Amino acid sequence: MPATITVDGLIRQHAVAVAYLAHEPTPATDVGAFIAQLGAVADHLQVAGIVGHHDLKAAARLIAEAADEPSQRRGVLLQRAALCLSGVGDMADEYRDMVA
Repeated sequence: MPATITVDGLIRQHAVAVAYLAHEPTPATDVGAFIAQLGAVADHLQVAGIVGHHDLKAAARLIAEAADEPSQRRGVLLQRAALCLSGVGDMADEYRDMVA
């Protein structure tokens, strides 16, 4: 049985890379800050020409929707958000290479 995906788990897993890409000094620890940082990252990556910015906007939308969803649908939304966030580490590596 696959592990349950939670908003807090997604934040813990991706907050450091997202904060780096958002040019924020500290990683987000709550859903509102994480969603805001994802929006900033999507904009930065679009300007830099890094593929994947649409996925981050989708992840932010899905997480926001899941945060207000009490039903079983929440799990589906978070699974989709996790898929959208799966490339964040690669995007951060590509961005580091560009600015180095």
